[in-house]
Amino acid sequence: MDLRQFSALVEGLYDAALNPEGWHNVAPEMARAFQSGSCAIQLRELASGQTVILSHTDNYDAKALADYEAHFYATDMYVDGALKLGFGIPVLGNQLVDDSVLLNSELYADWCKGIGVFHLAGGMLAVDSSAMAGIGIHRAYGARGYSEDDRQTVGLLLPHLTRALQMYRRLHGLEQRGGIGLAALEALAVGVMVVNPAGRLLFSNTVAEKLLRKGQGITVSHGQLRAQFNDRDPMLQQTIREAVAGFSGRSSHAGMLVMPRRDGLPLSLLVCPAPGYRVGTDRLQAAAIIFVNNPDDRITPTEAALTAQFRLTPAEARLTAALLDGEHADDYAVRTGLSPHTVKTQLKAVFAKTGCGRQADLVRTVLSNPILRMCRQG
Repeated sequence: MDLRQFSALVEGLYDAALNPEGWHNVAPEMARAFQSGSCAIQLRELASGQTVILSHTDNYDAKALADYEAHFYATDMYVDGALKLGFGIPVLGNQLVDDSVLLNSELYADWCKGIGVFHLAGGMLAVDSSAMAGIGIHRAYGARGYSEDDRQTVGLLLPHLTRALQMYRRLHGLEQRGGIGLAALEALAVGVMVVNPAGRLLFSNTVAEKLLRKGQGITVSHGQLRAQFNDRDPMLQQTIREAVAGFSGRSSHAGMLVMPRRDGLPLSLLVCPAPGYRVGTDRLQAAAIIFVNNPDDRITPTEAALTAQFRLTPAEARLTAALLDGEHADDYAVRTGLSPHTVKTQLKAVFAKTGCGRQADLVRTVLSNPILRMCRQG
C-alpha cells in the first residue's frame, strides 16, 4: 500500500465519523487497499453485549450479518484472541488461532467458510467506556496469508479508526439526544421559543411558529422577537435580558408577560433562563426560553385519550369532547340526534367516572392534566 492509498483510507475514516453514511464505503475501501475480498468493522456495546456490524463488504449478506449478530459473535475466536493480546494491537489471524483449530471449528464450518473468511489482519479497539470495536480484513482459504508489512500497516490505521469511531459515537449520540429533545418540544401543547440576549429567535416549535406567522401579540422582525404593540416591546426585551442574566447568576428568575392582540384573547408568555449554546470552541452564550399559549389553539384531548384516562365508553368520550369544546349539552343532543334524557344519562356516567359534580369541574380536571393536553385533537 502506498502513501496515497493510506491517506485516502484515513480521510475516509474521518468522513464517516462526520457523516454516518460514509461507513458504507470504509470496509470496501479497506479490502481493496489490502487486496482482499472481505472486511468488516464491528461495534460491541459492553453493557448489553449487542454487536453491530457497522461497515462490511458485499460477502456479508443479510443472512451472514444476522447469524453473526445473533450467534457467532459469541464464539468468534479471532475476537477472543485479539482481546487477550490487548486493545490497539495489530494482529494476524494465525497469531490468534491455529489454522487447524479454526478449520475444524463450528465458526468456520457454519459461517466463515460461506463468506470466504480465513486469513485475517485486524485488531480490537477500546472506543469509550461503554463500547469496543474490532476490524477484520480477510482472505479466503487457499489465498495467500497476510505479511508482517500488512500487520504493521493495520497498526498505523488503528489509532485513526479508534478516533473516528469515538467521534462518530459522540456526534451520533448528540444527534439522537437532540432529536429526542425536539420531538418532546413538538409534543407540547404550548409554544416554545429560544432567543439570545438580543431577542434574536434561535428556535421555535410548531405551536410557536403558528403564532408568529399570524403576527398577533408577538412577531419576528429581522430575526428578532418583538411585541405586536410598540409600547409592550421594551417590557418584552427587558424580561428577556433579565432571564439571560438569571442563567448567569446575576439576577433572579423567570418573568411572566401578557401580550394583548388586536384580534382575540391576549397571549401569556413565561420567560425563563435557559442553558446556553456554544459559540466557537470555548464560549457559552446564554439564552432565554419562552413558553407561550395560543388561546386559539384547540386543546381538546382525543376521544381515545379520554376513554383511556377515565374508562369512558365511546359515546361518553364523544360527549366529553364536545363539552370541552364549549358545546352545551342541549345543543349536543340536537346536533347528534340524541334525546336530552340519553345525553343526561351519559353525562351522569361521565361525572361518576371522572369524580366531577359539575361541567366546570370536568373541564378543569381534564385540561389541568398535561398528558391529556398533549393528546389534543389535530
